[in-house]
Amino acid sequence: MSTIRPKHRLEYAWLASLGWMARVLPEKTAAAAGARLGGLAFDVFRIRRKVALDNLAQAFPEKKTGEIKDIARSLYRNLGKNLLEFLRFPKLTGGDIKNKVKLIGQEHLDRAIKSGQGALLISSHFGNWELYSASIAAYGYPLSVVVYEQHNPLADRMMNQLRRAKNIEVIFKPDAPRAILKALARNRFVAILIDQDAGPDGVFVDFMGRPASTAKGPAVFAIRTGAPLLTGVIVRQGDGGHVGYIEPAVYAEPAKDREQETLRLTAWVTAVMEKYVRKYPDHWYWVHRRWKTKPLK
Repeated sequence: MSTIRPKHRLEYAWLASLGWMARVLPEKTAAAAGARLGGLAFDVFRIRRKVALDNLAQAFPEKKTGEIKDIARSLYRNLGKNLLEFLRFPKLTGGDIKNKVKLIGQEHLDRAIKSGQGALLISSHFGNWELYSASIAAYGYPLSVVVYEQHNPLADRMMNQLRRAKNIEVIFKPDAPRAILKALARNRFVAILIDQDAGPDGVFVDFMGRPASTAKGPAVFAIRTGAPLLTGVIVRQGDGGHVGYIEPAVYAEPAKDREQETLRLTAWVTAVMEKYVRKYPDHWYWVHRRWKTKPLK
């Protein structure tokens, strides 16, 4: 574990206080508080606001400045709701989560689990991705998730405790290659978010009209193991509920050139993600520098 610094303790105290508030307030009141918190982050503290606005403007050049700003503000409000919903996990049973999240495309999960090879479930920082994972587990599917260690070790421990309490197995990024293979061998779903800039190790595929360095790991595992690749996201509804979508699986064709097959599979899952981002732009994490790495000329 990383060294715990005074600022980590302050951040953790703030997070723990939010968690207490999320659990004692009625659900709708907690959601409103989360939205307000996100609004403050956008309008007052302006946390990574310029990054979000610039990314949106480049992705949607046809939209006016006011429209871009409205989408970004809505995103921040959604992020605030996401946080309080996540911190509210200790109050939710598996039944509560199933009542809150309707799964569409569940037959694709059933078909994948019957194959006996496990499956790779690819998603992104879209909607309440933590609730999406918890809902998959609540519906009875064995789920492992690949996570990065947070800079704050106290917050990191809290987040992973919340995940594990919802029957989610946590795989840390440094241990991922071996742990993913073991999870697939146990016929588990392995959830991986692939919408972060992958740096020089990624493969470049088109995302929102620009080449984006994208993690090739899921495609590599699919080629190596024969496990299906599924994609999905969760979409917030106006009534406070959510709909989790699971798209049909795609399979690797091992007889083909490995490099080209890696590119094909990565482009395929990225295109599915883009479909949802274009439909629900205020659900995706525009505050990340997704296109930071540029392809070589």
